[in-house]
Amino acid sequence: MRCPILLCATSLLAVATPALAQSAPSETDGDARAITVIATALPLAPSSMPLNVTQPTSVIQEGFIANNIAPLASIDDIIKFQPSVWSQNPNGPGIGKAETMAIRGFQDGQYNVTFDGIPFGDSQDLHHTTSSLFIAHALQQAQIDRGPGSASTIGKATFGGTVGFLSKDPLDHFDVDAYGTAGSWNTFAGGGRVDTGDIGGFRMFLEGQHEQTDGYLTGSNEKRTNVIGKAIYDVSPTTRLTALGSWNRENQFTTQGATLGEYAQYGNNYGLCQNKAAMCYYGYQPSRYETDFEYIRLETRLGPVKIDNQVYHNGFIHDYTESSDASDTNTADNGVTFYSPTKIGSKVATYASDIKGKATDAVVSTWGDTLRFAVNTKMADIKWGVWFDSQHDDRFSETVDISQGAIPVTGKTGTAYSYIYEDKGTTWQPYLQVDLHPVEGLTINPGIKYTNYKRDLNATLNKTGPNGLTSITYDAWQPSIAANYRLAEGWSAYAQVARGFLAPPIAVFQVQDPTQLKPELTWNYQLGTVLHGKHWSFSADGYYIDFSNFLSPQTTIVNGTAESSYVNAGGAIYKGLEFEGQYVLAHGLSFYGNATLNSAHYKGTGATLEEAPKWTAATGLIYENKHGPFGSLIGKWVGPRYGNDNGNVAMAAGYLNGSTAIAAGTIDDPTSHIGTTFSADLAAGWHFDKVYGPLHQVTASIKVGNLFNSHQVTDYAGTQSAVQSGQQAAYNLYWRQPGRSIFFNLEAHI
Repeated sequence: MRCPILLCATSLLAVATPALAQSAPSETDGDARAITVIATALPLAPSSMPLNVTQPTSVIQEGFIANNIAPLASIDDIIKFQPSVWSQNPNGPGIGKAETMAIRGFQDGQYNVTFDGIPFGDSQDLHHTTSSLFIAHALQQAQIDRGPGSASTIGKATFGGTVGFLSKDPLDHFDVDAYGTAGSWNTFAGGGRVDTGDIGGFRMFLEGQHEQTDGYLTGSNEKRTNVIGKAIYDVSPTTRLTALGSWNRENQFTTQGATLGEYAQYGNNYGLCQNKAAMCYYGYQPSRYETDFEYIRLETRLGPVKIDNQVYHNGFIHDYTESSDASDTNTADNGVTFYSPTKIGSKVATYASDIKGKATDAVVSTWGDTLRFAVNTKMADIKWGVWFDSQHDDRFSETVDISQGAIPVTGKTGTAYSYIYEDKGTTWQPYLQVDLHPVEGLTINPGIKYTNYKRDLNATLNKTGPNGLTSITYDAWQPSIAANYRLAEGWSAYAQVARGFLAPPIAVFQVQDPTQLKPELTWNYQLGTVLHGKHWSFSADGYYIDFSNFLSPQTTIVNGTAESSYVNAGGAIYKGLEFEGQYVLAHGLSFYGNATLNSAHYKGTGATLEEAPKWTAATGLIYENKHGPFGSLIGKWVGPRYGNDNGNVAMAAGYLNGSTAIAAGTIDDPTSHIGTTFSADLAAGWHFDKVYGPLHQVTASIKVGNLFNSHQVTDYAGTQSAVQSGQQAAYNLYWRQPGRSIFFNLEAHI
């Protein structure tokens, strides 16, 4: 679960003076660890695009995160205003996990997420449980690259883009920072940070935070504790050591969405029920997450060669139980049947009022290393290196009688287990990139990257695939070339062509012949321009992505039983236009906006890919005064989309007899269609520089989410297990927008 960082902070633009200052060269393309500093007269915006990019890029500065994002927020709240980004959290901002987080229609798991430059993701399918990761208060910057990057951009899913987060560095002076939040749904959070300051070239900080809340959805309370520490030691003028450790512990109750009928009966905030006799009882859905993230990084020089080596580890534990359908309020659907463990298929007893569920545990541990070299010359910068990542995963799931203390329930096969397996994923990714500077203002960076990914699945009991050891290696060469040309001071243009690669998820090993499936591949084509003026900025880009070997779920109905697997569903085309800009209206006050037109369709059928909006837009006013008031009012629109690209068409069509296979992507599923949704957030506060006593730099603020208290249906969440022939629409599950939230925040430095 992670990727690398960078060595230099780059000043990209200075418009605070009457004349524009030309941006310095940057190494951000291919090394997500760079801190992008934008010194500008423009007030802080949700994001800004640097002049020297070679792909569409949005940089979210620390000041915007601090002023406009609640301190307890998760990563999805930080990026939600950016172009082509759609994220939604039905339990409230920073509470629970994001149920959707997409870029240009690419879903979580189809793009990189990095922390301090290290790629990370669940070993199953590279997705991310946002609430079990990092807290906004510990982050210095976020950068969204809507493209595959250059050859030196490492990761398992670069073609969908990279969402990179950087941790804060220790301060060079002693400081104690205390902060707290209180607000809607009995939410309380508090934290503190201590910086040692510079002690003979050594500096470090330690920060801890605890949050507890009932959440917006009924029965969905959460407790979360985070601890993070970081140390930097400047060994010499050319050598630096950095070490970081982060730990997160979270307990929550997991919801699965609700039907429209349930929302009408129980309220817009319905999540789980209080009825112990029903599957929807919240006490049957406890979920515990434990994550950790550690690295040691060495930056040094050997003659003209820069060396950057980073050794890391991250862990992920998810331990939970849940009923067979947490959305089902009907006690008539209960019932547990026990079978004999020795006489296979022989019933022992049936208890009509008991509630069947499952107990599941996943333990993931990842070790890796990023080794980078760079030599800078007048005509070219040469970069080469290798990324190694080894991910180990142990999982099991067993059927239990959840209403009787989660005792195991032996099934027809003679065991209570649904699956028991060990999984190991090994990635090697060497690269070579040359950044050429043939003429002043022009940079061309051809490169080549090779990805080799091997998955070893050792199944004591597989879901539906073969037991025993199955090993498959996927590999691909990934050439890329991009260019950036400075047309004039404050105006640049760029273009990019690159190949992307994504190895299949573990679900493909849970079919009878996983060797038939091919890795997903893309060709990405992008071009764009960036302009910076004295009181404004503007960027525009267009993209075309040819996606082949697209993996889609296939539903097979065999004698009335639905079974899921994966198929290579041919290909898909992603294309679109993106615009972003900011204009200063008065001193400290600016108008920000972005708009995108997005298209994501399967080849041949033209069906829309699920969770791919036709367009997105954001607009707002931002005011910043570093020594006084600040605030923002920002709205986000997400255009119409389908929540399902035909995964349940077989059931909807009533194919419950015989054997019928329906591959996803054949037609649009009208029951999952979601219209345009809108939400607005308000932030306001004041920086107090002169405070009596030991306090200084006190900041008080209020953050209001969903200002207009909309309760729109925002997403399709699947179907209830009690789906009946021809009645699927009545059993569809949905997510609604969480109601208005108000959080009061206070932070003080001592």
